[in-house]
Amino acid sequence: MSLLLMDVFGIVLAILISVFVSAAWYVHRQHQKYDHLPGPKRDSFWSGHIPSISKTIAAGGIIDDYFLEVSKTHGLIFRICLWHQVLVIVLDPEYIKDVLVSGKHQKSKRLYSRLVNLFGVRFIGLGIESQIDRKMWIIQRMHLDNWFKPHYLRKFASDFNEYSDRFIEHMETQADGKTEIHMLHSFNKLSMHLLYKVAFSVDMGPLSEEDHPFVKKFKTVLSGFAAQLEDPFVAVNPFKWRFRRDVLDALRYIRQTANQELIDRRVAKDKGGYFPEDLLEYIMKLKEKYPSIVTDEILLDNYVTFIIAGQETSANAMSFIVFLLGRNPECYKKLQREIDENIGTMSVITLNELEKLPYLDMVFKETLRLYPIAKASYRETKNDYSLGDHVIPAGTDMLVSFYGASRSERNVKNPLTFSPERFLSDSPEEVNKYVSTPFSAGPHTCIGKKFAEIQVKITIAKIIQKFDFDLKPGQSSEIIDHLTIQLKDGAVCFFRHRKLQ
Repeated sequence: MSLLLMDVFGIVLAILISVFVSAAWYVHRQHQKYDHLPGPKRDSFWSGHIPSISKTIAAGGIIDDYFLEVSKTHGLIFRICLWHQVLVIVLDPEYIKDVLVSGKHQKSKRLYSRLVNLFGVRFIGLGIESQIDRKMWIIQRMHLDNWFKPHYLRKFASDFNEYSDRFIEHMETQADGKTEIHMLHSFNKLSMHLLYKVAFSVDMGPLSEEDHPFVKKFKTVLSGFAAQLEDPFVAVNPFKWRFRRDVLDALRYIRQTANQELIDRRVAKDKGGYFPEDLLEYIMKLKEKYPSIVTDEILLDNYVTFIIAGQETSANAMSFIVFLLGRNPECYKKLQREIDENIGTMSVITLNELEKLPYLDMVFKETLRLYPIAKASYRETKNDYSLGDHVIPAGTDMLVSFYGASRSERNVKNPLTFSPERFLSDSPEEVNKYVSTPFSAGPHTCIGKKFAEIQVKITIAKIIQKFDFDLKPGQSSEIIDHLTIQLKDGAVCFFRHRKLQ
């Protein structure tokens, strides 16, 4: 018996050694493929640069802050090792143009596939954002793109104004100069209510009431996705089962609610009901046009995708604008003067009126230069590819960091200074078009760019019309990186009614 046990032990040990050696050889070969590219020395044979990245995050930064530090020594294109995976980081504007605009590189399968499911349950599935198949992506993009054209969005100007007015009315009840207002929370609620009305023709009720159940469930789902990004073991951690259960319950609620809205819309239309050409109509027509390849699940995927993209990005952008204006009173006053002189107390701000506010446009651009909400995009090389003087092997994931590119001293003068004037048409500092691309560039430019821009500008203009505000002293400028970047403390402010002369 003892001899048998020794034989078994010997076999198991041999297998373990063989697995270890094979894994080590695989990691070595993966790293070796990229040794010709610039980049820092690996902290660990196994984990690559993860220890250094973890230190950056522990110190209050995000992974892109680590990329910025590396770029100071190794240039604007370099490789980073994450366990066995190697990423090529791209911060050079000319290389960014090549990667994003040329159309030669597909979305990264490894990275975008992480959006499909959450803890084993369908998250945003195969909608327009996570779809890797080029043919299916083109079908969805070409169809849905029509709804987001500027001339089409003009039809919803009254809704943008109405919900901004509702927001202002709600804020007026708290504008006593003493009440702390968490602007990120407030903007999240506004963005969700506006998006639901414009995109899905659903009124979620007064902004003064408690959050709609959908809003609460949505926050829970995003917290689950953020946890999955930060800790891949959260999906199997036995101590996190309640958290995973709550996230999955919330995700099922969201998809079931969306599905019920699709069913209700179909039933109402069959009975002769009239509905505006909202985004839900466009999503549903995808299946009508392509019934053999577009399923109900894909319709739900797009529904959830637009809820996330439309709500998170706008709310985060507005909170960053308020935060930066509060920290830069000279810019705040300059914007206030422009609004007073060009639109005064005008109650309806049209798209034409927005064109009279060039400084507001510069504030918007400069805010997103410093804080690009969706901070990166990922592509994958199909074949060996020459990027400048560097040969990138086939099957490589390339990460374009919008955050890193627009904060690099090699690309921007005084990059951490909030200076909207750098976007003046005759500015002595010419900001390269591909240095600041917060909505990405090329074929995959954010489809909702104009929607977000209109919402943000109208809301900020109306806030400036009605109020003066100050930031609560002592709050952090630290940001957190979930699906998008956002202020950790959320831009807490004290608001006061303006005393107009």
